[in-house]
Amino acid sequence: MSRTNPKILLAYPANQLMSIEIPRPDGSLGLLYLVGALRREGFHVDLLDVSVGSKEDSLRETFFRRVLQSNGLTRIGMSPARLREHLACESYDIVGINSNFTPQTRMALEVAKNAKDIDPETLVIAGGVNARALSDRFLSSGFVDVIVLTEGDTIISKIVKAWQKNTSFEGVGGITWVRNGVHITNPVAPDTILTNLNDLPFPAWDLLPFEKYDDINSPHGSITPGKRRRYAPIMTSRGCPFRCEYCHISDEKEADAQTGGIGFLRLKSIDRVMEEVEILRTFGVTHLYIEDDSLLAKKPRIKDLFHRLNGMGMKISDVNGVNLVHFSIPTSGGRLQPDVEYMEIMKAAGFDEIVFPVESGSQRILDTYASAKLRLDKLNVLELVREAVRIGIACPINMMIGFPDETEEEMKLTVELAQRLIDAGTPYITFFIPIPFPGSKLYRQAIAGGYLSTSFDTDAMNWKNAVMQNTKVSPRRIVELRDWAWETVNTTDYKRQRKEREIRDPRLAE
Repeated sequence: MSRTNPKILLAYPANQLMSIEIPRPDGSLGLLYLVGALRREGFHVDLLDVSVGSKEDSLRETFFRRVLQSNGLTRIGMSPARLREHLACESYDIVGINSNFTPQTRMALEVAKNAKDIDPETLVIAGGVNARALSDRFLSSGFVDVIVLTEGDTIISKIVKAWQKNTSFEGVGGITWVRNGVHITNPVAPDTILTNLNDLPFPAWDLLPFEKYDDINSPHGSITPGKRRRYAPIMTSRGCPFRCEYCHISDEKEADAQTGGIGFLRLKSIDRVMEEVEILRTFGVTHLYIEDDSLLAKKPRIKDLFHRLNGMGMKISDVNGVNLVHFSIPTSGGRLQPDVEYMEIMKAAGFDEIVFPVESGSQRILDTYASAKLRLDKLNVLELVREAVRIGIACPINMMIGFPDETEEEMKLTVELAQRLIDAGTPYITFFIPIPFPGSKLYRQAIAGGYLSTSFDTDAMNWKNAVMQNTKVSPRRIVELRDWAWETVNTTDYKRQRKEREIRDPRLAE
């Protein structure tokens, strides 16, 4: 162990998925920014995506090695034994773990446990919205020493420097840590949250295992099978102007929250974004997956970006989040019509596919749970889909059924709208069951309203499952309706293609 020159690993955990899910590697931006922040301070950092393994591991023994676990989920990635072997060989002093998604909690703690099994003195840090929302669970496991409670870009180096000095973490703001078995929370310091995103380090894309991602060829955001393409994540903003109850960052929009209110919208300059695009081009990237939660919130800014991307040969794999109101322009009487010029600019910039979050056919549900961000009587979503298809943008639709007080009649309104959207030209509809993810306002409501036990099983927190109890429509009926909707609304060709991309029976993997 060297406190002068520590060996640091940041790790994306293995995946555990339901059989109906499409397996994809991770490679998201959070850890890449942290590597950049540590590099600024002169630290050397390794990066490991456990789902695909190290340079020495073949995909056959990692990503394509599918193991059915006792919890009914399929584990994808390095075997626990191989992970321990890798950690032991490298003798890391500090291991940082990304945990954004609640269904992967077990996998995140698996990395932590293996690190501690190799050397109990290893400093294990966890971050991400799930880790901070479940900080007590993570720390009580005995495998995690520090939880970062907000964005870690300014915090991670402070943690490492405190460790170097072999002192406590009392002076590091924005963390929860263990001292003598007690969980200590240090409030977020005023200088912790970056309001000017141009001050962020450049993400460490050079550490991504691009060749393995190329071979897997399952880019984030896209379900349409296509030729092999190199993709990478990029981000132009953080946060979102809306406050949807089910959003995993909705609880982080409170200015007085211990996370520092990081859910509010903050922007990079377009000049900075284009610098990042040029860096990605040097790595042979042709497809961008935009991680923004609300990419289109500032239309003139994004028009500038799209104009600059036009002619660069880059395609947009998809974007994490958009809001339909941004695809429209106001007309008389408060109505909205599709902004055809805007969508044509998007198409010219490489947007071939973008998921439209229609969410519900019930205006009450949209008002109650989705910030009233879509008014079905003001924006004709059928016309919007038809215009997008005419321009050449495929627009799959996300819908949700199963909110705590939602009636079966309201759910059927959603299915009816979904069928009309298919008729209008959308290629497919995905029906989600609302999940009260830790970090969301829906989670707080579910706990307070008796819809979710505080001892809930993180493995079950998946859109396929109706995890909330005591809902107006029974959980069993919600699942029946969701499955019926998917089978009824989607085309035969789409259902065949979708099932071909699901996880195969792991017993046939060998």
